[in-house]
Amino acid sequence: MADDALLSDLCSICNTNKSKYRCPGCAARTCSLPCYKRHQQWAQCTGKRDPTKYVKKSQLATPAGIDHDFNYLTSVERELERADRHVEGRDSGNASALQKKGRNITDRHFADAGVTVIRAPKGLSRQKVNKTHPGKKGHIVWTVEWIREDMTRTLTQSSSGLPLLQAQPFKGSEEQINSRKRRRAAEAAEKQRLALEADQDASIPILASNQASRGDAEDEERKPATPGRSNPGQDDVEASAIQHGIKVDASDHASPHVNVAESEPVPQLYSFYLLRPRTSSSRQVLIPLDLDATLADCLRGHTVLEFPTIYAFSVPSQPPPEDFILEREYLVEEGEQQKEFEDLIKDMNPRTLRALKASDDDNNASEEIDSKAILDVLKQDLGAGV
Repeated sequence: MADDALLSDLCSICNTNKSKYRCPGCAARTCSLPCYKRHQQWAQCTGKRDPTKYVKKSQLATPAGIDHDFNYLTSVERELERADRHVEGRDSGNASALQKKGRNITDRHFADAGVTVIRAPKGLSRQKVNKTHPGKKGHIVWTVEWIREDMTRTLTQSSSGLPLLQAQPFKGSEEQINSRKRRRAAEAAEKQRLALEADQDASIPILASNQASRGDAEDEERKPATPGRSNPGQDDVEASAIQHGIKVDASDHASPHVNVAESEPVPQLYSFYLLRPRTSSSRQVLIPLDLDATLADCLRGHTVLEFPTIYAFSVPSQPPPEDFILEREYLVEEGEQQKEFEDLIKDMNPRTLRALKASDDDNNASEEIDSKAILDVLKQDLGAGV
């Protein structure tokens, strides 16, 4: 047969047998694997098809052309997956222990803070943008998602020790923050003034008794007071008041007074609500928050999905009822639905309940029967093979 074959049909290595294989790289014809290996050594051929090689148009719409394209795309995808695994394996050796330690510390902080965190599946955008980490003094630096009424989204890094009003990122809030600071300073000054007045009221009888012991009390009562001049007892009172930093009027019946700036009414620009995730309602469930409370107080006892989501609505607007519902209303509705369900179960016919239970048992039994049937078929196949 080899003697009758043409020279072009013979193996290019041994030139004895008829060729059976064609090299994908250089199209060399060989008859066997040893000849193909020898061809690779002699010609320094990789044996791989060059994807950039020109292919005629008539060869594209053929099974071989489609196979070439499919194999090329598959090889590219395989190389990308291999590169990703290599990078993950290289980084995990250095950072896995640190990341695991950081995650454990963060979980412990969540437990101490009284916050339930639902982890988002790995790879989702919410999990990727979460940069929540432990902070100083036992605080948590939260990644907070702020959503305004026009649905614009802002992410910030806020410490749990900050008041909510200082943690929020919206413009126009600086005046509100400063007003609240001035109000708190005025309240503190007012408390200090009241405390000093109480001390002064307690010291006035003592000073009066000391002054009465120095002279005749009757003469002092008969002697008219000189205009523009206070009595010695009043001078002692004023001296004592000056030592305490209190301004006393010149009249005999004047009471201590502190010049404290009147606290201006603070305009509230935004009202904030914490989103409660994973509810049975078709609307978003919101929890009202206190502006003066810290972020830790706002989150304590609540659940967040990966990190907190806080909605901000301009005052006096309220969350649209068609899209949002407050938590207290949601709890009332949920309680009513639960009560209706329990009443429905009580009023339901016992036969219907037994039928529902039997259907569930039948479903479970059918699954067990299917698994047993598959096992029997496998045993029969193995027995027939033996």
